[in-house]
Amino acid sequence: MPKKQPTAAQRAREVASQGGKYTRALRTAKGPATEVTRLDDRFGGHEFEYEQVTDLFRCSQCRVYELAARDTDGPIKPCTGLVGYGGDTERVYLLLTENPELPYSYSSTLAVHAHSTGIGRAPRFSWRDGKLLIESAPSVVAELTRRIEHLTTTIDGRQVPLLTSIDHLTAAAGRAALAENYAAYVAEYGQPA
Repeated sequence: MPKKQPTAAQRAREVASQGGKYTRALRTAKGPATEVTRLDDRFGGHEFEYEQVTDLFRCSQCRVYELAARDTDGPIKPCTGLVGYGGDTERVYLLLTENPELPYSYSSTLAVHAHSTGIGRAPRFSWRDGKLLIESAPSVVAELTRRIEHLTTTIDGRQVPLLTSIDHLTAAAGRAALAENYAAYVAEYGQPA
């Protein structure tokens, strides 16, 4: 009977027990990344960032460590989103239309403001042609709308709204808009790095 091969996690633990870095060994053992076809990529929607103190990767959205999100060598558990989503894994989207009176785009300001609420975020490829897509959860999307619908800026001494409209989209419609934005990006700039 052939001997059972050690898993990537077991090999990484062996490296760590000898003084190496567990996360680095685990990533090396997994081999090169495969081509990604989904917009939320092979990380299940997580946005992992490196923490030097722990030498681990942690999701900036749900705050779970990559090690905890992975089921040994199996698939990664989907990101539950921002902590303010309350663990709600359902998604809805807001399509924000910027005011054309504005002298330049406020999309980054809108994205930062939505993220700072803790109940919304702008996923990759969410902006195109004066429209910004914001992801949220059904249980908190009304509150997010309330917090962003009356944002203004001052132009020539008068208050001007940042948005002309906010459209509520289903998860499928939001993903379709992200796919269109991604295709437009690739057509103009090539494949992202």
